Amino acid sequence: MGYVIVEFPERREVFVDDESQGDNRENNDAYRILRVGDGLRTFRLGGPADYAPPKQAVEVGDTTSIKPLRVVFEKVL
Repeated sequence: MGYVIVEFPERREVFVDDESQGDNRENNDAYRILRVGDGLRTFRLGGPADYAPPKQAVEVGDTTSIKPLRVVFEKVL
């Protein structure tokens, strides 16, 4: 299992390989640490298409809950 934080300035639903993993943030607005399977995973966000890139294929592995992989999406207008 790998650990990932999906960074985006707003709360968004996170999809990994087209399966919902819940929101990227907790109720207190802190980033959630997601547990996903190791290997090549495709990440995208739910909601309006106001982010870039539209999706990311990322190799997940060699992570811990203390040192999760960060997947970053940027807000675009």
